[in-house]
Amino acid sequence: MATVMNHAEKLADAIVESKEFQDLKEKESNMVEDSEAKEMLDELNAKYQQVQMMQQNGKQITQDQQQELAAMEQKMQKNELISDFNEAQKHFNQLMNSVNQVITNKLQNYDKENAE
Repeated sequence: MATVMNHAEKLADAIVESKEFQDLKEKESNMVEDSEAKEMLDELNAKYQQVQMMQQNGKQITQDQQQELAAMEQKMQKNELISDFNEAQKHFNQLMNSVNQVITNKLQNYDKENAE
């Protein structure tokens, strides 16, 4: 188990040092330090929480609320810092998906490799 954990630590270090992760952290910092972007994020998160509470209480969200959420999301897409963060997040997610795919493929091919 210690060997697996050592490799996991090395993988985590490599991910933290990756361009994708570094770019993500930089874009996140830029976004949350900007008052306009931060305000938009806070408003959207508050609205999502409100909708989630309604749904947990068995209430349906109205068409107006759906349109309000869509408008808020569109407004956020026009903010350059938020858009940059979303793009960096997409690239980081692609990296993580690739890492997971390599691990999954290795595990799935284990029997095939050992049968030979």
